[in-house]
Amino acid sequence: MLRLYHVLIGFILIPIGITTAASYFSAKKDTKPSSAKIPTPTVTSTKSSQDNIWNNLLENTKLPAGWNINPCENKNSLLCISADEKILGTVEMKILPVKTQPDFQKALLNTGIPIDKNINYQNPKYVSQVTTALNNWVQNYYGVIAKNRKYTDSDKLKTAKTSDAVLFSTYPLQKAQVGKLQGVTFGFTAIKPKGGLQEQYRGYLAFDGKALYLISTGFNNAPSSGNFEKLENFSIFQPYLNSVVANFKLPN
Repeated sequence: MLRLYHVLIGFILIPIGITTAASYFSAKKDTKPSSAKIPTPTVTSTKSSQDNIWNNLLENTKLPAGWNINPCENKNSLLCISADEKILGTVEMKILPVKTQPDFQKALLNTGIPIDKNINYQNPKYVSQVTTALNNWVQNYYGVIAKNRKYTDSDKLKTAKTSDAVLFSTYPLQKAQVGKLQGVTFGFTAIKPKGGLQEQYRGYLAFDGKALYLISTGFNNAPSSGNFEKLENFSIFQPYLNSVVANFKLPN
């Protein structure tokens, strides 16, 4: 059974770099998105959602033909991706003040970098240490996700006490540009017990010395923030997501 899961992962849950490339070729100009009914957020113009944190971050970004990207109305942490006035999915941003992240502070200290407002954490000489601390944060985040959603990684699958175990597989951490900040991108997938994709997640994480910026989206057929209900829409959007994140006005 474990080999079967690995085969499924090989075909469906491709590592981030390969997934992005495959998605690029599926995102042709004449691609018609599959609309998803996501009832909570509403597409709005930037001017009419002044409280949305995306307002001050977005730059003009290339998108699939007919697609639009705008801050969501009445949802100050969500970005709405739409086509034909129908919402296809959302991207969520969380700004986490470093003072609320003691484990990250500890990880920085362990790499030899003190928490100091006068330090330029984007200085090239600190990039390696900051990346190590970000990786530590991501690994802890994986643990929280797996525990809360009751996912099981491949090492524990053999000893799982239930046949309903959902296989949890993480992507290798990669460096990523988040605006002018050097950050990382990461992700995971979850496979149903009898096969089939339950969840696919893509995240970006960066640190500006004051706060961590967590940008996330993915496919999940359960209602949630930062989510595409249709896998094909998420797959089409993925190659453009790198550009959206890289063009952020960070730090602002």
